[in-house]
Amino acid sequence: MITPTTSAAWTENAPCAGLDGYIPDESLVRSEGKLLAACGSLMQDCADRCPFAVRCYDLVRPKESRFDGVCAARIWVNGKQVAAAEGAPPLPRLRTRAGSCGTSSGVAGHRRLDEPLCGDCRVTAQRAEVRRAGAASIRKRSTRKPQASAPAGLAAARA
Repeated sequence: MITPTTSAAWTENAPCAGLDGYIPDESLVRSEGKLLAACGSLMQDCADRCPFAVRCYDLVRPKESRFDGVCAARIWVNGKQVAAAEGAPPLPRLRTRAGSCGTSSGVAGHRRLDEPLCGDCRVTAQRAEVRRAGAASIRKRSTRKPQASAPAGLAAARA
C-alpha cells in the first residue's frame, strides 16, 4: 500500500489549495502592471493567512523552476521575484536536492542540478581530481659515479 508522505499532506490544508489565480495566464505575466493588479490580493492573502509560506517556497523552488505566479507571499515571473506582500516571511536559503553532500554522489547531484558545489562537495571534488591525476611524477636525480681520483692540485686544496 502506498501512503502519502507528510510533506504532501500540508498542501491539501493550504489556504490556496484548489483555488485559481495563483498561476496567472500568460497574458498577465507579460504585463507587470496587470499581474500586480490581478495577483496582489492573492499575494497579500498568502502573507496574512498561510502558515505554509516557507514550506511552499521549498516545494515550488521558484528560482530553479522559473516559476510564474504567487508563491511564499511573493509574485514571481520566470523565477525572479517581482513583488512581495507586506509582512511576507523571510525566505531561507534552500537546502540542495543534490543528495548527500561531501560524497561523490553529492558532487554529481550538484552538477546535475547545475548549482555551485557546497564546501564539503568542493573538497570531495578536489580530492577526486588528485586521485585521478595519479601520483606526482618526481624527478629522481641520477646517482653520481664516484670519481676515480682527483687532480693533484684539487686534492691539495681540499686538504
